[in-house]
Amino acid sequence: MVKIVEPSIEIYDIKSLMDIKKHIEKCGRTCYKSEDKITDTSAEKFIEGILKSGHESVIEHANIIFKLTKNDNNIKNITNISSKVMGFHSFIGIEHIYVSANMRTLRDISRLGYNDFDEVLEQNGLSVFVYNNKHYHCLTGKLDITTVQTFHDDNLNNITVHMVSNLSCYKDITRHRLASFSIESTRFNNYSKGKFGTELTMLKPVNLVYSTPEYNEWLDCMKNIEEHYMKMCELGCRADQARLCLPHSVKADIIMTANITEWKHIFSLRCDKAAHPDVRKVMLGALELFYKSGYETFEDLYNKFKDDIEEFKNL
Repeated sequence: MVKIVEPSIEIYDIKSLMDIKKHIEKCGRTCYKSEDKITDTSAEKFIEGILKSGHESVIEHANIIFKLTKNDNNIKNITNISSKVMGFHSFIGIEHIYVSANMRTLRDISRLGYNDFDEVLEQNGLSVFVYNNKHYHCLTGKLDITTVQTFHDDNLNNITVHMVSNLSCYKDITRHRLASFSIESTRFNNYSKGKFGTELTMLKPVNLVYSTPEYNEWLDCMKNIEEHYMKMCELGCRADQARLCLPHSVKADIIMTANITEWKHIFSLRCDKAAHPDVRKVMLGALELFYKSGYETFEDLYNKFKDDIEEFKNL
């Protein structure tokens, strides 16, 4: 029997450097729906496994802000790194330089042999993210890093969310190239197994009214798809073969990370009436959640779309 669920959204906070490994594991296991395997000591082994497999996109969901002394040497070195590594952001203040990088970017910097960041990661128990072959292409200079923290300001601070939406929504939001994504894998997850209730889960459509002929037609189609999916599995098809018949409506757990500046851009586009209703519902929910969670920087956007937020709650 097809299961129908509502879209939802949750913020995944990182409150300290020591949370980073657990945060990465929590995000990464969403892909394989193996959250039940999380223990107090499982994070590092999980991360080592995904790094060995080359699945480094998962570690983009954790970001660190570094504060550097403002001097000519640091400015030169930061400019040097910025020219060689994508995803490395900097802001030159009056007394300090602030640089922001996710763990994948820091690993790329480590590949170049710039070991100053490696030392900070190792000091904070994050050596699992350090690239082993540090002297691949050594850069010159020494950075004067005074402190390190997980967040600093609007332009550099990242927010990670867990969204329950569908494949259609995922296809739209991945157009935002400055964000990072991990998604429940229909390639590896076999929904014919008891772990998934031996059923397919679909997201409730926003733009179809419940019990109307149009909605019932959609529901009949979803039931037929489930029947054929299960039949393919009975015939011995792997999950990556059976998924060929999955529709846009299939539920997807999505992990998404972006900095606050990018989130503002995303909300301005995806909360607008021109966006698809499925995307609007989850993004309007995210905007409300951000604002009510204390991110006052979203107040203008929240006020702009407040009426739409209330309207979509009933859809």
